Amino acid sequence: MLEIVDLDATAQAVYEAVVTGQSTAAELAAASGASGAHLQEILERLQGLGLVAVVPGIEPAYVAAPPDTALEAVLLEKEKQLKRARLFAQRLTEAHRRSTAAGDPVRLVEVVAGREAVVRRFQQVQRACRRELRIIDKPPYALAGPEENVGFERELLERGVRWRAIYDPAGLDDGHDLTGDVQVSVALGEEARVLAGPAPTKLVLADDRVGMIPLQIAPSGIDSIVVVYPSALLEALAALFEQLWERALPLPLPGRVTAGRSPREPTEAELQLLSLLTAGLPDDRIAGHLGVSPRTLQRRIRALLDRLGARTRFQAGIRATLIGWVDGEK
Repeated sequence: MLEIVDLDATAQAVYEAVVTGQSTAAELAAASGASGAHLQEILERLQGLGLVAVVPGIEPAYVAAPPDTALEAVLLEKEKQLKRARLFAQRLTEAHRRSTAAGDPVRLVEVVAGREAVVRRFQQVQRACRRELRIIDKPPYALAGPEENVGFERELLERGVRWRAIYDPAGLDDGHDLTGDVQVSVALGEEARVLAGPAPTKLVLADDRVGMIPLQIAPSGIDSIVVVYPSALLEALAALFEQLWERALPLPLPGRVTAGRSPREPTEAELQLLSLLTAGLPDDRIAGHLGVSPRTLQRRIRALLDRLGARTRFQAGIRATLIGWVDGEK
């Protein structure tokens, strides 16, 4: 927990031991596993931070300063350092933008080649995002599995970053598990929508500062991308996302119901079926998810369409949003 002030796990164990009353070097070594020169180095570091003081004697003892004041002072100093670093980064960013705008237009885009380099850049862009991350999710994928991205998404959402994702139906059929990783992401706070047909491209937009698209029109793998910096091209990509967002349907997941707007609330089974239909999965996959036969599935689909007064599955998704079965604001 205190890595931010350069205290690793062993140093934290030593500090906790001092805080809980173990004061001699022998006691601290037994409690933390650190000994000899390593323990002495840690104790000097803790003294330098003002967290620990030494009481001279035949066998020196160590006592902790009150953590509420000592740690607060250390953390406040770290916050000041981070603030200065952010201001410096902002100055560098502005200088880079000015030099880019006045220089060669080729510098407005960057080609990143190699799968590992693509993954590193994607994660770098995610971590640097401050306000909103917008994604068009479509196969193929650079990450080994969708679960790799859940940790990054959780980190951003906990920082208050808005996360909007538009899913291509093919991605929900091959690459994601609608009742698995997608449901986890939405539960974390992701705003998810799904298109009725294929998305034109994969896309990542971080704030209004950077965009990422595949280098090829229809790639078989993500081995190269184009990184787009502030320009008319980046604005066009942002406009494309917003147009698709307006056309896409909110992705209904079991349990996400807007209460009080429908004469009779949907059952959990109806919401689950609606979720799979809206995702555009083929019937055999839907039947497999639900554990029913194709004939039973068709009966359930027909009953759902009749209840919603819809002729098509896409129409059913729209009707479900209008009557409040799913939250259209999400």
